[in-house]
Amino acid sequence: MNALHEEIEKCQKCGVRDVELVCRTCGAGFCHNCVLVNKVNFPYCLNCGSRNVEKYKAKISRGSGSSYYICKDCKSKKITVITKYVKTCPKCGSSDVVDFAKEQANLKMNFRRLCSELRYGYLKLNKVTHTFDLIKRSIVFLRHSRIFNYPVIERTLVDLFDEFNLIKMRILGKTEEVGNLVLSVASRFSIDSRFKVRDLPFLRGVLARLEAELKNYKEYVEESIKEMEEKLAKLEVLISSLYQHYQEFSKYKDILSLDMDENPIYAIPDAKFLGLVRTQTPKGEGILFLTNKRLIFLSKKGLVKKRLYKLLEISLNRINGVEIRGRLKKRIIIRCNSEDLIFSFPAKMLSLVKDYINVALNFERYSLRDARIVSKVANLTLETSDLKIKIENILKKISKTEESRTVIPKVTVVREESYSPITSVNRFKMELYDLEREKYEIEESLKELKRRFESGMISVENYFKYYRSWIGRLYAIEKRISELKGKSQSHLAT
Repeated sequence: MNALHEEIEKCQKCGVRDVELVCRTCGAGFCHNCVLVNKVNFPYCLNCGSRNVEKYKAKISRGSGSSYYICKDCKSKKITVITKYVKTCPKCGSSDVVDFAKEQANLKMNFRRLCSELRYGYLKLNKVTHTFDLIKRSIVFLRHSRIFNYPVIERTLVDLFDEFNLIKMRILGKTEEVGNLVLSVASRFSIDSRFKVRDLPFLRGVLARLEAELKNYKEYVEESIKEMEEKLAKLEVLISSLYQHYQEFSKYKDILSLDMDENPIYAIPDAKFLGLVRTQTPKGEGILFLTNKRLIFLSKKGLVKKRLYKLLEISLNRINGVEIRGRLKKRIIIRCNSEDLIFSFPAKMLSLVKDYINVALNFERYSLRDARIVSKVANLTLETSDLKIKIENILKKISKTEESRTVIPKVTVVREESYSPITSVNRFKMELYDLEREKYEIEESLKELKRRFESGMISVENYFKYYRSWIGRLYAIEKRISELKGKSQSHLAT
């Protein structure tokens, strides 16, 4: 076979077979034949699957007492005793024994997992850009729909745009720092290299350090964008509130009949009009609408199917102020030139409604006056592509370092020494045995090659290079085995 093979370590106890198991406590490597296996019995709850079981002695008046088990978690008495065989290190007696091949695969997989965490900074910033873009598009839509409340939204978006670029540069510098550290140890975790048993503790330490560095990196990213995320969250609440008001105005636009220069402000649900202070007027429940020109109250009407109609309409020029009155049952009193209007709202909304009405009365102060800023905000775009390219370039360098030496470990079969005299029959059997052994090695190597290819541990070029070489050799071996078996049958027949 044309593959480059590494020398496989032998068991530290027998020195004959390959290392198949390693002890994490003392670092020894040994084979399955040399490992000690201890038999352990433990009670197991059949009801909930818990091992938290306690043994009790039953009191019997005659004879010796028997024992029984009770699960401390679910109090069930359906307990069985399970036998478990625990592998124990023949050197130090520790039960922390793991498969050598799996340990190597786990270390390499953990390294690749840690490498992928370099994308964390980009992913977090990309989430921020997505939120920013949604808010930007929403506010542009609302402004074009003549809703000009909360001009602070545009100012905040412009400030966040400038702040984002500074944050991105800091995260980019931190990513390069951690990426260079990962790159410096990438050669030790080459995808197809085979670790030495004595190297495992050191490699675990390297991964522990990388994990700590990447944890600090992620915390740094979180801390860098924390304030920005909080500001965006507040803007999302404002946008959601404005959009709800916009929907209410759109729903009842035919009844409201707003003028071309009339701007919607707020739509306040759960409103109850209790009439005028000194005059008897119709009362009703419905929605209070505020624009920059009018206060409009739509009341519900109908026994079965409720619909809204305009019960009250008053120009803001006639309103002198608003206040909350009452001890037990508080009311909103809107002071007008001729008569005061009385409204009732849920208690938690009273102060908010008062603020809404004051905003409507002073709309020029609380509204967006320079519409040109909307065009400026519409052109704001947060870019993370440069950060993504930088991270992907680092990961490509790591990948190239990992594949710098392509080694597929060869599966070997140890043959016990034979002292039979060499005859023609024995020579025939030895050749057949060697061919069967090599066939097994190739088949196992092909399985391992396929597994690594499917999990992305080996490139397409390397996969087909080894596959073509080994499958050709496998065909030749199978053909020779078939010939030898045919000769054997003909020899026995004669």
